[in-house]
Amino acid sequence: MVSKNSYIGFDRYADQLIRHKARQLIGKAGWTDDDRPDLEQELALDLVQRMRNFDPKKAQVTTFMARVVEHRMVTLMEARFAQCRDWRRGRVSLNDPVNDGEDAEEWVDTLPGDPEAWQKIDRCMDIERLIASLPDEQRILCEQLKDNTMAEAARTLGLPRSTLYGRLGLIRERFVEGGFLS
Repeated sequence: MVSKNSYIGFDRYADQLIRHKARQLIGKAGWTDDDRPDLEQELALDLVQRMRNFDPKKAQVTTFMARVVEHRMVTLMEARFAQCRDWRRGRVSLNDPVNDGEDAEEWVDTLPGDPEAWQKIDRCMDIERLIASLPDEQRILCEQLKDNTMAEAARTLGLPRSTLYGRLGLIRERFVEGGFLS
């Protein structure tokens, strides 16, 4: 029987493997938690396509699945870091100078519209990158606190508020280090 949450319907091992490996990719190569469903689907699709090549004489099915998913992860990372589409190349701050002359104009000054609006967008993107770089439990708490109170987040996550406040202190430290809080 295939569960509602099953991606590929092989068994619980394959589903857990895919979810675990997709979570490992989050925070690497510019992937965020929003990319997780796409990564899971990509890994599952590749596994489905390659299962026809499985030979029980050569390996156990769990070993085969693990190797297929791990190889796909490597391929995804290589594609992400390929020079022609490296996710890091396009990252530039709007506060970087346009030229090195005496009247160093910032990129934000060259954009059409309200410079303050562009600075807010730039700051939001920086905050999203910082959140994506947090460990899973801290990132999940940040996502919960976007729409919920601490009490609601504690109920949803099934954790005491004291635990969440401890995590919030660690998150605050990262925001201070990143220059978003003082």
